[in-house]
Amino acid sequence: MGTAYKIRCKHCGARFDHHADAGYGFMQPCVGCCDYVETELPIRCPACRHKLNATQEEFYEQIEVTYLWD
Repeated sequence: MGTAYKIRCKHCGARFDHHADAGYGFMQPCVGCCDYVETELPIRCPACRHKLNATQEEFYEQIEVTYLWD
């Protein structure tokens, strides 16, 4: 299982893909699905290095598309 996002950085406008894969037979905590967003481990824009997940609200504002697979 995994989750992929198409994200647009609201700081610099760069668009990129980000994904979170499950590993070792366990589901990885979802980065931005349901009501939980990981904010301790930074997700950074590859163009400007701005932290995209400082808050849940900020992260959700920058997601353009969400893909789920199993």
